[in-house]
Amino acid sequence: MSPNIEDRDSGDVAVQLFPTFAYPIYSGSAWRLMIQGRVCKQVPLSLAKRLMLRGFIRALDLEDEVARGSLFNERLQGFLVAPVSRRRLHVTVADQLHVLPRKSKSSGLFSCKLDIPRRILQNYRSYGSQSASESLPELLVHCGEGPIAATSSVYLAQDRGISVISDIDDTIKRTEVCNRKRMLQRTFSEPFESIHGMSKVYRDWSQSGTMFHYVSSSPWQIFDALHEFLHVEGFPAGSMHLKWFRLRDELFKRWSIIRRKSKAGVIRGIVKRLPQRQFVLIGDSGEKDPEMYAKLAAKHPKQIARICIRQIDANPLDQARLAKLHRRYPNIVPIEIFEEPEQLGPRPCQP
Repeated sequence: MSPNIEDRDSGDVAVQLFPTFAYPIYSGSAWRLMIQGRVCKQVPLSLAKRLMLRGFIRALDLEDEVARGSLFNERLQGFLVAPVSRRRLHVTVADQLHVLPRKSKSSGLFSCKLDIPRRILQNYRSYGSQSASESLPELLVHCGEGPIAATSSVYLAQDRGISVISDIDDTIKRTEVCNRKRMLQRTFSEPFESIHGMSKVYRDWSQSGTMFHYVSSSPWQIFDALHEFLHVEGFPAGSMHLKWFRLRDELFKRWSIIRRKSKAGVIRGIVKRLPQRQFVLIGDSGEKDPEMYAKLAAKHPKQIARICIRQIDANPLDQARLAKLHRRYPNIVPIEIFEEPEQLGPRPCQP
């Protein structure tokens, strides 16, 4: 049975802007903002997409009531809208208007770098130094041909300071990634469930000026739901970095393969853009976080101050797996295994 997806007019264009960060360039005289977002529109579902959707519902083994429910419909919307390509976008930051040099891609996604003189943002909060304000600069993006607009915060990362790069699935949100069917059910048809105690630890850490980057293999198409989850559960705000999927990637059973290839490059990019900051990497043992973090620490030993892995029973980081990592990467910081968030301690790392 197909869910109750409404057919809407093809002119109903929407813009999304994803939370991002900026870093100093030109010896600190300017900020480089990493801008990312999506342009899409509501269109009637094609027959092929309806058939694909029915197959997806069967794969998840959902009851009709769940498949027709509002939660499932909301989680799917990002996959069912049509991308708007080659759309010129305008961005306003600190009351200054900028035309983005790149138009939206065939996927509807847009991303680019925008350089802003430091003096323009000097009265806003930054992470790593005393700031004149607790407010963050806001981006306002809109299509050049219409009034549709979206806003999002920019997190200013000073050269020095502490950044936490945190996974989401099974690190701060219960997802069961080791069980493909349960992972998809929890992602699309069930309310998100926080790992009890993780938000408190992160909030405590944020009080000292720690910056957060949420890097996950979850789909950009469920960004709205994930963003709301972080807010409702009390996690500190921060930049978000997800992965682009197509619904048929799951139907052809490529979802897990894509997930495994998604995070490492994003994390490397963050670390390389902030070469003087200290990083705490937090993930779980369910997939390849320990291996990925260990490899990164070996390449950037002066920056990776701590690696913390939440133990998952379905695929634990046992002594054999841990010993293999330390044999391959002998000079990295010790990999800490935790089961309860309290084990992480009151501070992200020692001064």
